[in-house]
This record gives sequence, C-alpha cells and structure tokens, in this order.
Amino acid sequence: MTRSFHASHSNPIPSLRTLLTAILILGLGQATLAHADGDDGAPPDVAYRQKVMSNIGSNMGAIGDILKNGLMLPGAIAVHANLMAESAQLIGPAFKKNVTTKMTDAKPEIWEDWAKFEKVIADFEKAARDMEAAAKGGDMAAIGGAAKALGKSCGGCHKPFRKPKEESYHRMSHDEHDH
Repeated sequence: MTRSFHASHSNPIPSLRTLLTAILILGLGQATLAHADGDDGAPPDVAYRQKVMSNIGSNMGAIGDILKNGLMLPGAIAVHANLMAESAQLIGPAFKKNVTTKMTDAKPEIWEDWAKFEKVIADFEKAARDMEAAAKGGDMAAIGGAAKALGKSCGGCHKPFRKPKEESYHRMSHDEHDH
C-alpha cells in the first residue's frame, strides 16, 4: 500500500535538474532584460570577456583574502584555484574576436601576437592547477609558493596585454565624470 502511495504522488522536493533548469531560465531571462551592450555600454563581446576576467580576479582575490587573513576555510583555496583554471579555458575564445573600443583595457598586442597570448593563458592555467594541487596537499609553504607563481602568471599576461592602470578605461571614465 505504501508503494502505491509513493507511485501516485509526485515528490514535493524538486530534483537537482529541475532547480538547475529554473536557475538557467531565470538567468537567461535576466540577460534578455539587459541592454544589448554591456552594463557600462561596452559591446557584448567586450562585456563578456570582462566578466570572464573579473571572475578570475574575484577568485584570485578570494585566495588572497584567505591567505592574508588566515581564514579557516578548508578546501576553499583548491576550489578557487580550480575555478581559475577552468576559467582559463574561456579566455582565448572570449578574446578571439578582435573587438576594440574605448571601453576595454585589452591592448592590440593580444591580436598582434596571438601565439604569445595563448602561451600566457596556458601558463596561467598550469599555475592555477599547481595552486589547486598545492592547496589539496595542505603544505602552507607549497601553497605560498604556488600563490606567488599564480600571481606572477597573472602579471605575465597583464603586462604585455592589458593597459596600465593609469590608462584604464575605468579610470578614464571616472575622470570624465569628475569634470
């Protein structure tokens, strides 16, 4: 009798698939409500790549916060490093289309030396994977060394391929609003 009860009534707890579908639909709905340009008026391709890079920066910042502040968040560094490594796979496709605008910090050197750009992306992904492995190992000296190497790999891309902070479109747009 119990068996027929369960068979004739649906489970009131939604499945993971149902929840993920709902989240996806809500997210797409939000996206369609947004303007065709990015939040700050950047073309969609530029807005997307800025979000990819912002995501990577947020994860790096979270790792820094954990290490600097001695936050007791077991496993968190490995997760953040993994997210960075996975996001590395999005960088090349995000920048493949040469879309230049005043609203980007991307330098033309990205498209002028695509092979070098791909190499620094691969170096970054390796450094993020090494960080993940060190974090999983739990040796603080190894974690510190891996964090330093990961930061160096970020700079290995930023120096040749991103405008300096003084020339950042963010700074320029704030300066324009101040005058």
